[in-house]
Amino acid sequence: MPVRRGHVAPQNTFLGTIIRKFEGQNKKFIIANARVQNCAIIYCNDGFCEMTGFSRPDVMQKPCTCDFLHGPETKRHDIAQIAQALLGSEERKVEVTYYHKNGKVYLFRIPCV
Repeated sequence: MPVRRGHVAPQNTFLGTIIRKFEGQNKKFIIANARVQNCAIIYCNDGFCEMTGFSRPDVMQKPCTCDFLHGPETKRHDIAQIAQALLGSEERKVEVTYYHKNGKVYLFRIPCV
């Protein structure tokens, strides 16, 4: 039986394909369920956990806007751009200030698809 490594959703071959494609490329990413109200995170890879300092259980089922990474220097305009990209069908890249679990500030370039 395959290891489910962070899945909260039922096994899905489409999600499995995406995960396998990006895992080998040293990418840090999350996958969210757009069919629920807060677009809950249903998968995060090890790279994302290492980058943010949060464990998988800390991240799972949180909104994909990553509110848990916001801090004093996170601009509302950037958050609104991410939310708008997620609600619409347009792809955009957003630079946003996020915080590591230890409080360190990082500038992230996020492609919202």
